[in-house]
Amino acid sequence: MGNRPYTWRGAEESHQYDDIIDLPHYVSLTRPRMGMLERAAQFSPFDALTGYDESIDETARRTDERLPLSEQQLAALDEALTRLEALCREAARARFNGEGEHLPRATLTWFVPDELLHRGSGKSGGTYFTRQFAIRRVDRAAGTLSVLEAERAQGEKKIALADIESIVIE
Repeated sequence: MGNRPYTWRGAEESHQYDDIIDLPHYVSLTRPRMGMLERAAQFSPFDALTGYDESIDETARRTDERLPLSEQQLAALDEALTRLEALCREAARARFNGEGEHLPRATLTWFVPDELLHRGSGKSGGTYFTRQFAIRRVDRAAGTLSVLEAERAQGEKKIALADIESIVIE
């Protein structure tokens, strides 16, 4: 092609739009003119890969592996649970006698599997949480610890005894 002007070969001149080619541009009387930014936004790139960012974030999210407890940790945990049971019985007795409710307080560290935290996640592992609670009841038969969160009034929560890693009674 070089410097030669491009010409159509074999195409005949068409006079199909001669009647409208010189008409003025239409301007609506009822709608305001669109600004340059709004007009440009119509043609901005779109998210062609829907869900890609979420997939990248999910892959980058870290999980912890559940660590097995040693014999010493299991013994300390059992001792703490036995002590909490006794303190909960004393608190229930005091509540029954009208002396007020003074629930024992403890700091718990427990493991929550990832599939409970993030629905639909296929990741293995989970997360360890450490929080302070008022202990309402130790139910060894059901395998749960009923607690009340200290800083939030969210009602009673049950934590599985099998998920608890440590208990520090205050």
